[in-house]
Amino acid sequence: MRPPRLCDSLPEHAPNSGGTSVEAWPTLLVIDDDPEMLRALVCYFEKRGFHVAAGATIADAKIFFHRRKSWTLVISDYHLRDGTGWELCCWLREQPGRPPPFLLMSGSIHGELLSEGLDFLAKPFAIAELENRVRLLLGRGIV
Repeated sequence: MRPPRLCDSLPEHAPNSGGTSVEAWPTLLVIDDDPEMLRALVCYFEKRGFHVAAGATIADAKIFFHRRKSWTLVISDYHLRDGTGWELCCWLREQPGRPPPFLLMSGSIHGELLSEGLDFLAKPFAIAELENRVRLLLGRGIV
């Protein structure tokens, strides 16, 4: 038996075949200054029914964030061109309303120290690790 995939575990988030509007899709904001990682994450999550906005900087994240009323999840690398993922998370928590779940990623050997108090995923990671972490974050009832 194959392990469940993210799209199998979150059927309520998958668009139906009747053409559910983009507004009903789960929304993901991904911020990473590595273009290959960004492309891979966007492709991966779009194939699983997420509407994905992707950027390389905190400035990009702020622009995208204000374009929607709510986000299902935010995933960010720690080291960005104009700051850190930690700073982005702090900014998100200062915004009105309930902040979306936040997953911080880093390839730094000090990543877990840099991300104290946040959900953290060390790069490189297996896709199963990403699925498990996202499933955990979305299952907490804070979306």
